[in-house]
Amino acid sequence: MKNDRGFTLLEAMITVTVLALLLVVGVPSFQKLLDRTMVRTTANDFLSSVLTARSEAIKREAQVILAQNGSSWSAWQVFIDVNRNGSYDSGEEVVLTRTASSGLALNSLGGFGNKLVFNPRGKATLSSTSDGLKVTKGQETRYVCFSATGRPRVQENVCS
Repeated sequence: MKNDRGFTLLEAMITVTVLALLLVVGVPSFQKLLDRTMVRTTANDFLSSVLTARSEAIKREAQVILAQNGSSWSAWQVFIDVNRNGSYDSGEEVVLTRTASSGLALNSLGGFGNKLVFNPRGKATLSSTSDGLKVTKGQETRYVCFSATGRPRVQENVCS
């Protein structure tokens, strides 16, 4: 009786073919999962920053601003606007700074612009309920929107 050990060439080729097919099918699905996770995480991180800014405004009874940290929303900061001039000046306390993952697009909607100002009572300066932030990567999109009372939320549909 012959004692065979190992695989034949045909068995190895079939195994490699099956693995290649699994990779071809699985990698795009995995990329979509990664995109979805990045978009959701960033939208929720931005939402958390909005809530922090509102909370700090009420707690400190001061004007607090959530603003772009640079020329786009790919980075943002929350700071106490002591002199109430609407922009960050040296010496003003930065409460938090965040940066979005690379490859994400963050765009303001409506009159949202490049900053969100909270008065000492925690009310945000919004022009309408269509103001917000759109977070996108690939086919995945989330919106950070605000209700008429200024309550922020993350949703899949465009702000209205």
